This record gives sequence, structure tokens and C-alpha cells, in this order.
Amino acid sequence: MRALITGHKGFVGRHVFPKLIEAGYEVHGTENLEHFLHSSLASSSWDVVIHLAANIVNVHDRGQIGMCAFDDLALDMKVFNWVERNPPRRALVVMSSCALDFPEDPYCIVKRTVEAFAACLHQHRMPVVILRPFSGYGGDQSTEYPFRAILESALRHEDPLVVWGGSQVRDWIHIEDLAGAIVHAIGHFPMGVPVPIGTGIGTDFFTLAKRIAQAIGYSPRRVANPALAHEFGWRTTITLEEGIRRALQDRCDHDSRVHLVPQMRMR
Repeated sequence: MRALITGHKGFVGRHVFPKLIEAGYEVHGTENLEHFLHSSLASSSWDVVIHLAANIVNVHDRGQIGMCAFDDLALDMKVFNWVERNPPRRALVVMSSCALDFPEDPYCIVKRTVEAFAACLHQHRMPVVILRPFSGYGGDQSTEYPFRAILESALRHEDPLVVWGGSQVRDWIHIEDLAGAIVHAIGHFPMGVPVPIGTGIGTDFFTLAKRIAQAIGYSPRRVANPALAHEFGWRTTITLEEGIRRALQDRCDHDSRVHLVPQMRMR
């Protein structure tokens, strides 16, 4: 059995590659689609094609990339065109859960568009499996991504520990599970419909950071240590509740549009 991975040196690809070998495949990979399409391998027969390649955009810039996002779509269309002319036994398209997150974001629009094209190929009798993985993570992931960024900060025992995302909840799936799901999908998952890949468990960024710090063995503070100020005779005098009340009162005094709701008695 022969398998091709586009983007085999990327974070996901380099974990899928050995798992396919373990499953008995003769595995080939390409990082240069144009070079591959003009090589003799392009006219070979393939049992499995796993499309992971992408025109990488820095994760921090994805919300502002505009039309550059469609460079990725152009790459995907070239892969689809080749697959249609050289149909494998199974073609796997690995997208992202972000296809659901931000309807107007160009990056997410591209992911949804690719899913739609893959579904159309299936309607034309192409055996396409569409995977929609959630937040993959691992120790060899780029530091541009939140898990690795938080991990590296924690390994430096940063205090305070800077956390991306705050209370935002994500489904964190380890790269070994994600790679295993991709290989499992070849012969077991339905075709033509997006299959979500995740743990089914949501964890917010604060909880993630706390667990990482605990695993490393330190507890980053989220508060100031006022001991030195206390030693020299200064202490705070206003509780948070009182401070909030004063701030609201100040706003009422300076803006007639702001009104305080009478405090309700708690039972």
C-alpha cells in the first residue's frame, strides 16, 4: 500500500508519517507541490493521499491577512484537481475547527470553502474523508501556538505567567491522538462530511496554564507580594467590593446616563 502526505514535515505531518509506516504503508511526502506535480510520482497510483500542506501564515496575523488567505485556497485547489485526475482509494483533507469560529475571517472562510469543495468531490464519487481537528498540541509544536508558548514560559518559571486566551475554552487534543485519528480515518470514518476530531472536553487557557505549571512544579503568583510595603508602614484600605462601589459612584457623579441599581438584599 502506498500513501502520500502533502506537508509531511509540518507539525501534524511528521507525526502521521511514522504511524502510516507502522500501519504497513510505503510512505512518500512532499513539501513542494509544484515540484511533485511535475515529477513521475504525480502519475503514480496511490492508495491514500493525506492533504496537510498549507501556505503557512503566522497565527498572530491570521485575522489581518486579507486576500493572502486565498493563496492557501489556490494550493488546495491544485491538490483537488490532481486528486480528481488521479483518484486514490482514499483522500483525506485535514482542515480546522476554526472553520466554525469566525464566519467573516478570511482564514476561516478558506477552511470552510475547502470543506465544501471536498464534499462536492465526494458527491462526484471521489472517496474523500474530511477531518476537522480541534486544538492540536505537543512539545514539538511551534512557539507561535498558545500551548507551546505557555509551556515555554512555564519552563522559564515566569512570574507572572502570561496566558493567551484567558477564559476562552478550547478542546485540546494531543498530537499523537490527532495523528492516530488521521490514520484510523482511512478505513473507518464516513466520507463527504466533516468529522470533528477532539476529546470532547473543554479547557480554558487559565486552567491549561495552571496544569502546565503544576506539572513543572511551580506556582506562579497572580498577585503582588506586599510584604516589603507592609514592612515600611503601608497597607491597602479599600476592598475590591468597596473600590467597585466607589468607581460606579464616580461614574454616576460625572455622567447622568449612568444609574446605579439599588442593592438587592441577599437571602
